[in-house]
Amino acid sequence: MDRIWENLKNKKALTVFLTAAYPNKERFFEIVDLMAKNSVDVLEIGIPVEDPFLDGETIAKTHEKALENGFNEKELKEILKTLREKYPELMVVIMTYKIGIEKYNLLSMKEYYDALLCPEEALTLENVNLINIYNEEMSLEEIKSRLKYNSAFAYVVSGVGKTGGTEKMPEKYKHTMKVIREISEIPIQIGFGVNKVEDATAVINSGADGVIIGSEFIRKVNSGSDEEIVKFINEMSSAITKAHTK
Repeated sequence: MDRIWENLKNKKALTVFLTAAYPNKERFFEIVDLMAKNSVDVLEIGIPVEDPFLDGETIAKTHEKALENGFNEKELKEILKTLREKYPELMVVIMTYKIGIEKYNLLSMKEYYDALLCPEEALTLENVNLINIYNEEMSLEEIKSRLKYNSAFAYVVSGVGKTGGTEKMPEKYKHTMKVIREISEIPIQIGFGVNKVEDATAVINSGADGVIIGSEFIRKVNSGSDEEIVKFINEMSSAITKAHTK
């Protein structure tokens, strides 16, 4: 836990999602290298499962591709160990469904990642840093219950729905964030629908501690262009920094 606070202290974080071994293992590491060199603070790694039912089409297809390539527990462990050795300053958050935690024996690998996130339900595990998800439809009691086990940062969605939307970003996260702020000092990051510089700026201006980008980043990865990836990261990072220093 100290590692997370020390690396993210006194700054607004840029968290970027990438599915493990996508589009293949070699390219995955090339993309992570671009992230590490261009101001990404947290790498959220999606662990492939056969039915990522809470993800939109863009991310769901990355799960399918990784599984088609033969992704397995051994490969995941190799990836996580390499990330820890090669990029010690990069925070690594694992995002997967309950079946993924079991299928890949993730609790045996916790020395290689900084926190674990499960999108389908709040985890109540001991001896592992957890991230839980919050939205505007949750009661105060449910939010309090989730916060008891949330030891990294609170993942607040911009609005209820699946990942991957390209329309105007919802603003319902502001209500959720306000509720959390009244009962906890935990850092808050906002995800779902953060596609443009204007979205990232609005999130930081609202008082959030970080921005989480998933589907739009995958679209940049799918372009096959390193230049597009770096440009996107730098634009988002710059927007976050400018909004924070206003």
